[in-house]
Amino acid sequence: MKMYANLHTHSTHSDGGYSPEELVLAAKKEGYGAIALTDHDTITGYEKLKTECEKQGMECIFGAEFTAPSKLLYEKFGNRAGLHIVGFHFDPEYPPMKKYLEEMSLREADQTRVLFERGVRLGKIRGIEWEEVLEYNKGIMWLCNEHLFRALKAKGLMTQADHGWYFKELFGKHRHEVTPLYEFKQDYEIIKLIRDAGGIAIIAHPHEQLQYMDAWIEMGAEGLEVWNALTKEEQAEAHKMALEKGLYISGGSDHTGQCSGYYELFSEPSECPKYAPDLVAGTTRQYFEEIKNRKINR
Repeated sequence: MKMYANLHTHSTHSDGGYSPEELVLAAKKEGYGAIALTDHDTITGYEKLKTECEKQGMECIFGAEFTAPSKLLYEKFGNRAGLHIVGFHFDPEYPPMKKYLEEMSLREADQTRVLFERGVRLGKIRGIEWEEVLEYNKGIMWLCNEHLFRALKAKGLMTQADHGWYFKELFGKHRHEVTPLYEFKQDYEIIKLIRDAGGIAIIAHPHEQLQYMDAWIEMGAEGLEVWNALTKEEQAEAHKMALEKGLYISGGSDHTGQCSGYYELFSEPSECPKYAPDLVAGTTRQYFEEIKNRKINR
């Protein structure tokens, strides 16, 4: 399969390594003709991505990736029960959607602020105020540990070599110790919200989850990712399932490959733990056109 569109990516507006503009340039360099920015529970980077796509002659579609707890997965995976759902074409101004996106940004930023303050109390973070973190990440609402780390690096208070201990000691499992301002919606609620806002709900990277697709389809899911973080066997099964059930077929590089933004931290791309061969993730031009035009032609 020849990949044309990278429909699962992240930027600095959530936990990606590139700004939306840099992400477009990386995708074009890799050989993609289209891209979707699917930042976590936020859409603040889309307009910048769209503008850069227009400059570069690339196609793009609007999207976001939603975190959704699932009772189906909890029965098998326990606390690892998180499901991710990509929404395309939804209206971010639809009142319930707008409210939920605002709540998710407040949730993430508040947890990050609380852990920042914990780091200050422990003496692990020095020389920076929370207001400086906000100023450095101006225009970004969904603030995670990566935004704080970039601000610390910008002030010369940490280097990339500090990232390992920084994340382990200050974030990691400690995020779960912070009571969230707002709870994530369940899988059926997110699917309904995306659909009610006029969008398409796609099940993201369903590794070890394909057996639950019928249930998610009943909830209103209309597609699944095939070429993203699945084994070769799962890719074949997912592709066959999508064709048989008349689903949209998506995919993308997520946090791997050139578009991850991590290659620049290493002298050679192959040294990066997120390394992936070019154009191994995404979806074909036909499947992209189906998603773009919201019409399956098979």
